[in-house]
Amino acid sequence: MLQDRQKLYTRNDALTPVVALVLLLLMVAGCCTAIGIIVFQQMNSAGSDVPDVRIQTSAESRHFLYHAGGDTLYRDSVTFYNIDTDITHRTLVNGKKDWTVWKSGEYLESEQTLSDVYLVWHGQGKDIILYHYGINRKTGVTPITDAVPD
Repeated sequence: MLQDRQKLYTRNDALTPVVALVLLLLMVAGCCTAIGIIVFQQMNSAGSDVPDVRIQTSAESRHFLYHAGGDTLYRDSVTFYNIDTDITHRTLVNGKKDWTVWKSGEYLESEQTLSDVYLVWHGQGKDIILYHYGINRKTGVTPITDAVPD
């Protein structure tokens, strides 16, 4: 009977470290998965705040910008520059001067001829250039000193 107890304890003693090791590996894998999910969610949320906008220009002498898809832009969150002059108040969306939103499928035009156009989005404490077309694009000169290119 004493020998049966010793065999029973020996068998349980060998099983306990294996179970402990498996549980430890499962805990480590679970923690790594949780940390990975948190990190990737943070990365996705930071990048998703910047509007995803595709803009096409016209081939005409007067400059038209066509909103070719993506997020809607709001007038109070964007500024249009021609060289270094703010021309947002002189822009029209689908011919309307009192626009508040610029959606996919609509076109934007200016009352003046444009030579170097910047569309700057204001968000999260910094300005981001969403669109740039014109003479300074070739040289890389940015007339807006506080804007950060994306």
